[in-house]
Amino acid sequence: MAGPAALGRYGLALAILAVALIAADFGTTLTFGARLGAIEPEMRAAEFGRMLSARLVLGLGTGAALLCILPMLPDAIQPALALAALLMPLAAARFLDALFQVCGRPGWSVWPALANAVILIGGTALALRMQLPEAALSLAAVGAGIAYGAVGLALALRLVPARLAPLSQALATIRAAAGVGVANALGSLNGRISLMMLAAFAGAAELGQFTAGFRFFELGAAVAITLCAPLVPVFGRAVGPLVDGRPRTGTAALRTRVRTALVPILAASCAGAVAACALAEPLVRLAFGPDFPGAVPVLRIATGMSVLLIAATILFAGLVPLGRTGFAVRGSAAACATNLIACTLLIPWNSLLGAALAALLAEAAMLLVLAHAFWRQAGPPLALADIPILAAPGLLTALAWAAGPAALATGTVPAVAAVSAALVGWLCLRRPPTDPLPLPLPEASS
Repeated sequence: MAGPAALGRYGLALAILAVALIAADFGTTLTFGARLGAIEPEMRAAEFGRMLSARLVLGLGTGAALLCILPMLPDAIQPALALAALLMPLAAARFLDALFQVCGRPGWSVWPALANAVILIGGTALALRMQLPEAALSLAAVGAGIAYGAVGLALALRLVPARLAPLSQALATIRAAAGVGVANALGSLNGRISLMMLAAFAGAAELGQFTAGFRFFELGAAVAITLCAPLVPVFGRAVGPLVDGRPRTGTAALRTRVRTALVPILAASCAGAVAACALAEPLVRLAFGPDFPGAVPVLRIATGMSVLLIAATILFAGLVPLGRTGFAVRGSAAACATNLIACTLLIPWNSLLGAALAALLAEAAMLLVLAHAFWRQAGPPLALADIPILAAPGLLTALAWAAGPAALATGTVPAVAAVSAALVGWLCLRRPPTDPLPLPLPEASS
């Protein structure tokens, strides 16, 4: 097993890679999904060509910037980040879920994710088992990302032809996504402020403890992104074409679609978060070994962050088709400010808990801004009647954790979480779609 110090450097590599991937995306994934949901099928190839050109420009620029900062980074992570920089357009090619969705092949999204998981898990396990040099851990993570992009592009080319658009169209695509891109960049920075502040105030060992627990938030972020990309074209079809910046058909259909997605996904997320809290100690021991006790409370806080992030991401996906992206910059800026202030106040009190709580407060700030923006633009995404459905799986899972025998918790708690989440999903499917509050657009907008 890698020790806390090595894991701290690994976490730093992943943080830098995540920021680079966000820069290479610059919000184009969400705007691409929204446009695909609104255009006719014969326009998909042209839209795909513009997207490919835009991502090539962004990837090459981001890769060049990453190469410039390599000499300032620890030696152990330089080979992996150099590989990522050279192949950044491919490593960042994570925008294809929406294309699979609108082309009637949503199941194809599984194959890039499966390639990523096999290489990441297999490569990491091989590096640890064979005690390969520390650099192998970061190389496995970068290789998994490259495999994701390669498999996704190979599948996409079976659906639409690849014809690169002129540079002018690529730059226009990037400019159209600028609001979302700046927000995503700030959001990515927000997700790493706690780690960077901890690196400044604590040693590599504490950074490794935090990284171990925070990896479960990264898993939640991956789930959120996976959920968001296919939802954008679905919400885009509900909005339809915009006339003078407003939906021609109003926002009732959008509210219904967002509510239909939000209720079962949030209910299942709450149950999963409670189950992860119950199993935090065995999960950390299984994933990282016995040298990471400090990661357990970080993991528990990270599960709460994951729930907030998933809710915020669904609301974000609902707002993108409306063409309003200024809210995203405000939300990300508020989250960054909250995180920075909270880190400054809490890390001196308790380095690990302080950094984790600061990150949790930042996610809450982001969700509040997005919920307020959605309410003003489209009306309330939830109704009071949804609260029991949202809370039931989490409460039942918590009851199984508190009342059941500790020796059986590893089996009973996940089982209760899975069954209760499945039951809620079944109830939501049987429930006829209704609008939580008939609110016309002039009253909902500002």
